[in-house]
Amino acid sequence: MDIIIQDHSPENLEKIYENKFLYQTEIYSLMCEETDIPWLQFIPNRELSDTDYAARVYGEIYRVADHLKRKGLAEHFNVAKIGNKLPYYHIHLVFRKPNDKAWPEPIWCLENLTPNKEMQQKLKTLLADFYS
Repeated sequence: MDIIIQDHSPENLEKIYENKFLYQTEIYSLMCEETDIPWLQFIPNRELSDTDYAARVYGEIYRVADHLKRKGLAEHFNVAKIGNKLPYYHIHLVFRKPNDKAWPEPIWCLENLTPNKEMQQKLKTLLADFYS
């Protein structure tokens, strides 16, 4: 199931996704998990059935990834659209390092990632000039 969220208010997205709101653009909203592994979720505003719109969303994901790599967040990242546990359409962008707790396994297979309440602010700071 790929349910598109109509209400992209920060409060609604945080309730549905159980993570933290970062930014909103005309084509998606950006959320993050509060773990020590930098983990973002892109929430498209509409279905990706239009290839031009899909190209814009995925292009933006890779621009964000490149921006964060240049800021030194990590050298390696994964992009995934899984949706096994949550029926709402979202795309993961996860930054990995060989010394992170889950390495080399996929992070969604690890139940107990280390919480990091500062990750939201760290990502907001690193992305501030990207979204300005």
